Amino acid sequence: MNSLQYSKEALEAKSLFYNKHLSVYVEGEDDVLFWQYLFNAAEISAHVEDVGGVKEIEKYIVKILEEDAGFIVACDNDYNDFLELPPAHPNIIRTYGYSIENSMYYFNKIHEIVTKLCRQKIDVQKIIEKWAEDFTNNVYDLLRYDIANFKFSKGIKVIGNNCFRFLQSDTSPYISQKKISDFLDSIRGHFSEGEMKIVDDLISVSKKDFWFLIKGHFLTHATINLIKTLVKKHSGSVCSLSKDAIYALTIDCTENWEERIDILTVINTIRKVSIA
Repeated sequence: MNSLQYSKEALEAKSLFYNKHLSVYVEGEDDVLFWQYLFNAAEISAHVEDVGGVKEIEKYIVKILEEDAGFIVACDNDYNDFLELPPAHPNIIRTYGYSIENSMYYFNKIHEIVTKLCRQKIDVQKIIEKWAEDFTNNVYDLLRYDIANFKFSKGIKVIGNNCFRFLQSDTSPYISQKKISDFLDSIRGHFSEGEMKIVDDLISVSKKDFWFLIKGHFLTHATINLIKTLVKKHSGSVCSLSKDAIYALTIDCTENWEERIDILTVINTIRKVSIA
């Protein structure tokens, strides 16, 4: 959808066309179902529509901030926790973690997928949680430099959108500390001690688990490899699991959402939305 074709009033009125209470605009097609599930869980009738990319969603945010537009933007939080931003506008709702994937790859959901693919009842919950703990610990320094790169506009590709190059092997779910160490050695000179101290101080006051601070797309390949590894170990079978498949299996994050800080926080924010 090209936002330039629609006035503020037309964008506000789209919900009426679909017999919904709110018009909600999201960045891309992968985001539509995620936010639809959350608005449904919040018991708010919403028409959710993607706008075709990050540059387009920024135009919608401008309409809210500068034109007092009466629609909702629901988008990724990215690294906004580490920027000095003005108070959030109630019509701009962000994910709890970096992006939707941080919530999609919920440990209980991964456990459920492994069990179903094994076609038997197994208990690998602690293994999954330990993997996630080790993964986040091993990429902690990458995270520091990625935040610094974003905050100070260094223009260096640090974490990127795929963890593939940092895994122990093509099929491994585990991070290679040597690969990370070698990479960090190649970029440290671009960052001052003062810049890194600022980032460390910001991270230290964050109340969020590190899992929610990592770029969501970065988690995908390792999560797929983890599922494949556990299925092969416990069933002896090699399973096929694509990005499309894991999206379909994890996109609904609303099961037992009251017990999840990430989803609970966002749904409570949705419920506070007020349209003039």
